Order: sequence, then C-alpha cells, then structure tokens
Amino acid sequence: MRTEQRSGHRHFASCLALAGLIAALGACAKDKAPVDASTPEAFGDRDWTIGFSNASETNTWRTALRESIESEVAKYDNVELLITDANDSPAKQVSDMEDLLTKGVDGLIIGAANLYVANPILDECEKEGIPVVIVDRKVSSEKYDTFVSTDHMYGAVRGLTKLMELIGGKGKIAILEGLPGAGPAVERNAGYDEVLEKYPEVEAVRQAGDWSRASGQRVMENIITAHPDLDGIHFDNGEMAVGGIQALRAAGITDDMMRASRPCLTWLDGYNGGLKMIKAGLGKYTILHPPRLHGSLSVTSMIQIFRGETVPMRQPIALDEITRENVDQFVAMDEPDDFWTR
Repeated sequence: MRTEQRSGHRHFASCLALAGLIAALGACAKDKAPVDASTPEAFGDRDWTIGFSNASETNTWRTALRESIESEVAKYDNVELLITDANDSPAKQVSDMEDLLTKGVDGLIIGAANLYVANPILDECEKEGIPVVIVDRKVSSEKYDTFVSTDHMYGAVRGLTKLMELIGGKGKIAILEGLPGAGPAVERNAGYDEVLEKYPEVEAVRQAGDWSRASGQRVMENIITAHPDLDGIHFDNGEMAVGGIQALRAAGITDDMMRASRPCLTWLDGYNGGLKMIKAGLGKYTILHPPRLHGSLSVTSMIQIFRGETVPMRQPIALDEITRENVDQFVAMDEPDDFWTR
C-alpha cells in the first residue's frame, strides 16, 4: 500500500472552487455539493483512497465485513484501500482514524468500537469535507454521509419475541448479550428490554459476551451451572450460540433435548455454524445480519459520493427470518462454520 501522503480533500475543495461551487463547502458533510463530472475531479480521472477503520476482528462477522470491503474496492483500478484494526480499543481506534486522515484518505468508512469514539473524527471530516460512511455500529453524532446497517433493535425484538412465542410466554430464559458499549449491543439490549416488559411471567437471566464463540461457551457455562432449569436461551449472535451449544452439551443437555426445545434456542445473524445448528433442529430461529452486504454497500456508497451522486442518510438492510423450513436458502453445508454466505 502507498505511504505517500496526499491531501485529497484539499484538492477536492480547490476543484470545486474552479467549478463555481465553493459556497457549498460551508454546508455539513452530508449536504456538500457533488463533484462536477466535467472537472478534473471526475471519478475516473484520478486516484482515490478509502480508509476503513474496523473496530476489531475479534469475531468472524467483522472479518467477513473487512473481506467484503476489500473485494468491492478491488473492482476499481483507481481506488486504494487502507485498513486499520482497533482490536475493540476505543483509544486505538481514535489513533487509527487520525492516522488515516494524516495519510490523506479521500473518504472514511468507520465500524465504530462504541457510540462515541468517532465523534472527534467526524467533526474533523465535516470541517475538511471528507465523506464518511458509518457501517453496522451506530454512532452518537450524525456528522456523516450515510449509515449502512440492519435495524439492530428490530432484530432483537423479533428474535426474543420468537423465543417468547416458542416457550408459551412464561418460564425462565437466559439472554447472552453482545459486547457492552458497542452500538449494536446497546440497541439490541433496548429491544430485549422492550420485549421483556410485555412478558411479566418470564424470568430472564442476562449476561454479556463479546460475540465470539469462546465467550458464548464461557458465559453459557456460567449460566447453566447456576440456572439448570432454563426453558429458553437467546444468543445475541450465531457464533456465541455455537459456543453456547458446546457448553450445554458439556452440561449433559443432549442434542435430542435441544431438538425437543429443552431448552428452546434462538439467536441473531447468519453465522454459518449457527445455520447448521438450525438445519440440525437444535436452534429454532435466527434473523439475518449479513456482513458481506454491509461491506459491499459501504464501498458502493462511497464511490457514489466520489462520483458526486446523492446517497441517503440511512441505508437499512433487509432482515430475513430463518427457521428450519427455509434454512437451506442460506446455509452452506460444505463450507466451514466461520463462512458467511451474505
């Protein structure tokens, strides 16, 4: 990758001035005027650099997101990609994003470690006219061009509501939550709160993991030891669900018991290992959260911005609900658990 520093955003501003559009730069990033395709800034007439600040690759969803972004950028001969991995450290992600700006990126894709980590960088990007795409994880500021994500709260409400329906609206359940403080976990937990308020006859035990298989196994071991009488379990993602199933087996809960919903299992996302568990009848329900669609849409949105096209402020991705009846449309039985089909 190139190490030469460019100030692409300043060059961008000067060309807009030549096109008579300099006044538009006073607007915020999401309202700035498009590039005039008749100027030297026409998309195909120059090289562009996109920076991707990834919160982490501690779970396979985020690895698939990065792979998808790489694949989509590779379609353009005049676009370079710089990637950083914050390893779930907000302090490191701030440093990563500052470094990407120093290297002169023309646009920034951010998968934020928490709700607030991107705010100072978004202020700087707004000031400098650098477009920003936020992907998957919500941020508290709205100083970006577009937000590409599924509706995490809706997915959580649908997933937990399905578990409630399956257990008859009463009993004891466990909820294995996602990474504390991360945008999706905050939104999903709010959804879980909403559902639980509607089911007063349900007792819920809630503990957080970090969306990895190891954390799903560890948290499930703790919960099942203290609460062996669970009627249902909801996992915040499929990777934790696979780890949780390993812990349940170790605790003496057989596959036949899980098939008979003792306990009943539901979760979120399309992790291939989890889809295999649904096909086997161990899990009853999941709802898609597709990393590859997130990645490709993030890049195509940035290219649209580079071309001077308008992008919507929010781009929600449709959520497919998956059960044993339709899982064959989504699962890849000949691929490893960590493979993401969408």
